[in-house]
Formats: sequence, C-alpha cells, structure tokens
Amino acid sequence: MRAATVHLPRRSRWLTRRSVMALLVVAAAVGLFRWLRRPARIPGPPGGVPSGTVVLSAAAWRDAGLTVETVQTARWTRHFEAPGTLTLDETQTARIGSMVDGKVVRVSAEVGDRVQRQQVLAELHSQIVHEVWAAYRKALAERKRARTELSYADRVLERARRLFADKALSQQEVQRAEVDRVAAEQAVDMANTEVRRSEEALEHLGITSGEDPRGEAGEEIPVRSPISGSVLERSVTAGSGVTTGMPLFVVSDLSTLWALAEVDETTFPRLRVGRPVAVRVAAYPGQAFAGEIVFIGDTLDPRTRRVSVRSRVPNPDGRLKPQMYATLLMDEGDPRDVLAVPVTAVQDIDGTPVVFVAGDGGACTRRDVALGQEVDGLVEITSGVQAGERIVSTGSFLLKSELLKATAVGED
Repeated sequence: MRAATVHLPRRSRWLTRRSVMALLVVAAAVGLFRWLRRPARIPGPPGGVPSGTVVLSAAAWRDAGLTVETVQTARWTRHFEAPGTLTLDETQTARIGSMVDGKVVRVSAEVGDRVQRQQVLAELHSQIVHEVWAAYRKALAERKRARTELSYADRVLERARRLFADKALSQQEVQRAEVDRVAAEQAVDMANTEVRRSEEALEHLGITSGEDPRGEAGEEIPVRSPISGSVLERSVTAGSGVTTGMPLFVVSDLSTLWALAEVDETTFPRLRVGRPVAVRVAAYPGQAFAGEIVFIGDTLDPRTRRVSVRSRVPNPDGRLKPQMYATLLMDEGDPRDVLAVPVTAVQDIDGTPVVFVAGDGGACTRRDVALGQEVDGLVEITSGVQAGERIVSTGSFLLKSELLKATAVGED
C-alpha cells in the first residue's frame, strides 16, 4: 500500500516560506546586536585569556575613562572609631547664679547674645545692698575718727617731749603719751582694715565704692558675665524673685568644645592624653575636625565595661554645635608604614574585596585583597598587592561587570 501524500495549498506553502524567512532575519538581527555589544578586545595570549583577566583595547580604555595608579607606601597611625557627643567645654562655661535674695529689676541679655567679660546681664534689687552701704559708711566714719585721734596723740606726745626737755614734765608722763600715740595708730590700722572689708563686700556684689549710693545709683546689684561668650540660657525675667544660688544665666565660649566618648576596656590602655583625635559629624560629611585627648577616665562603668574619654576640639568658626552626635577617630600608637590605595579601586565580588592589577596590552587581572582601616578616601591593603604594582583606580566597576559577564557566559 502506498503512503498517502498530503498536498498543501499554494497559499499555505507561500506563508510557510515567509515565516521561515522572517525567523532567519530576526536571528540575524539578534546576532548582529550581540556582536555590536561585545567589549572591544585585543587578541589574548596563546591559549586564550586567563581566568580572572579582562583585556580591553586602547579605545575601550579611553572610552571607559579608566585610570591607573601605583600602589605606594603611606605612613599611617592605627586608629579606631568610637561614637561620641559634643558638649560644652566646662572650663570655658559660666553658670551664673544669684548671690543674694531679691528681685530682678531689669534684664539686659537674651539667649543667643554675644557678651563680653564683665558685661552686665541683669540687675537685682536686694535689702542686703543697703546693709553693705551702711557698713561702708560706718567704716569711713570710724576711720576718720581714728585718724583725728592719732593726730591729737601726735601733738600730745610732741608737747610732752618738749616739756620733759625743759624739766617741766616727768618721764612717766612722756611714756604715757607714747602709749596713747601707739594705741591711736593701731586704731587707725583697724579702721583702714574695716574700710577695705566693706569695699570688698561692695565689690562682691558688683558695686564699686566710688558709686554714688543716693537714689538708684549704687543701690542695684549688677549680674555680670565672668567670661566672654554666648548666652545659652536665661532663667529669669524682669520682676522675677530670686534666692541665693538660683540659676540666672549660662554663658559659654563656644570656640572650643568637648567631645565625649566611651571606649571598651580592652582598648583604652592604648590611648594617651595629648594624642590627636579626628572628629566627624553628620552635618559635614567627609570632613574631619582635629582635636586632642585631654582626659581618660579613672573608673570603668560597671554596666557597659567602658571608660570615658574626653577630647578638646577647637571650634573657632562655630560650625560645631553642642549636643551633636559625633564619631571620634583615635590614634592607638606610633605611625607605621602601610600600603594604601584609593577606595574607588576596591570592588566587591561575592563578598570578597578585589582590585584589578593593570598589565601589558590592556590586560587587567583580578586580585583578591584584605583591607585594613580607611582614612580620607584611602584604604589600607594588608595583603594581596605589593608596593610598585599598578592598579585601576577609576573605572574598576566596569572591569568587575565585564568579569562577571564573562563568568556568566562561561557557565552557560
């Protein structure tokens, strides 16, 4: 029996041929597209390109903007990071309280004002100022009386000596005049001491003895700033009643701040007072402010097992603010030689840091490395490369992409 032959209609045969041609055109287009997208390569060494190596032509290097740097030795100091907080420098901060019981008459400074040393911030009225003025006037009167008595004793002694020379007065009378004169002199000394004590009592209240106590002049107690700085807090207003020791103002010189941090008990033995500190804050990314360790705590916090470390940070332009969170980079020891490369040269492949070592003929070979500390855009390489080798510092991400692409093609 002969097999049956199926004859397709003419139109169906034409459509089938057209479909095959269309598929061939699409396949050719895809192939051309892939050919155009392939990286520009130069012929590799005999046997093909070694694993982990990407070879680019000169044009590809130029178009990708790749740059190469030589691995060099840098002199670094090992350091570690610790979280911290910026606070007021208490040695440059005045917390001003009331010295007497009384009432605020007027306030002359507001929060944010820049004040100078001995500038009046407020004025108080108190009954004690009247008592001090009364004691001062009494001391002046007593001194005046003592001086008068001393002058009289001098005249009596002079007369007694003259009469004794004329044999008109006994030696005993002369001696009595001398004793009276010494007593008058001692009374003057005591009066002078009392006047000085009264003047110091006035000065303690901020009043000078030369001020006229009549009317309101010299009757109000000025509250003065003992330092130059910024007014950070004001706790009273005009008319407020105050008591002795009550806080009135906080003034601080913000040209220096403290950076407070806590470090682990295993780390602080490597720290020393006087060593430099680099302070970084979120407000100024990529910028470090130089400081110095001024204090290392004597005791451990029993809860955290950490030690407090205080650093002084100059702040002449006022860019740093108290209560800012900060990161402190503290030096652990003496400087040492390390291999350092730009951070941009390091790529991560499957969790492993790598760099690309530049060779001849546009070849770039992957090299696994171990990283150390990072400082100012450079990272320490503890193993994997040697000084003098040339690595790709800019554009290494392109090499990583090409290497991963080649790996994926090989696996397919």
